[in-house]
Amino acid sequence: MKFTDSPVIELPVGDAVLSLQQDNGSMHVGTTVWPCSLVLVKFVERWAPPSHNSNPYATLLDFASKRAVELGTGCGVAGMGLYLLGLTDIVLTDIAPVMPALKRNLKVNKPILRKALKHSVLYWNNAHQIASLNPPFDFVLATDVVYIRESVPSLVSAMEALVSLDGVVLLGYQLRSPEAHQLFWELCDKAFLVQKVPHEHLHPDYAYEETDVYFLRKKNDTH
Repeated sequence: MKFTDSPVIELPVGDAVLSLQQDNGSMHVGTTVWPCSLVLVKFVERWAPPSHNSNPYATLLDFASKRAVELGTGCGVAGMGLYLLGLTDIVLTDIAPVMPALKRNLKVNKPILRKALKHSVLYWNNAHQIASLNPPFDFVLATDVVYIRESVPSLVSAMEALVSLDGVVLLGYQLRSPEAHQLFWELCDKAFLVQKVPHEHLHPDYAYEETDVYFLRKKNDTH
């Protein structure tokens, strides 16, 4: 699997092809398409029901009539991809400086999305913004969002606040900072049941050795 710094990346999803514009010269990391988002979308595409009779993820990836929110959306890859794979409703969120790049990609892909997806400015430590999204959600999506230690507590708190008791956090993860990594998993282990996807279950053409996919579910649910 190769990743590119090309200004436009095309990602086949189902019967459609997402056209993803990125700007690697920007000072904001959210304007770049990172591997985790591609890996997550293609993992879900591989296992989204009813792709297999003996599908270990059939229940976890049941998108029918489900609401989702994405944290750190960036260029919109994961949110748009999973919407094409069956999510009923999704809100894409990021910080204000990234919104122009996100809106540009939403506009370019509107013909295949067939609707204008919701988007909202969200800072993870802003309780008012979190509440305005009208949680809880059935799914919280996040890819490659753990790289600054100082933001980790707010990120985990936002995940907890946004996901429903029986909901799922779908996480695409790559180690970026040892300090952020350690704190993130310490906090997640307190709040969530963590299930790591075996690497052989990732899409064979989109399996990046440094990238993993996780399911996180609240510890106080019925699982």
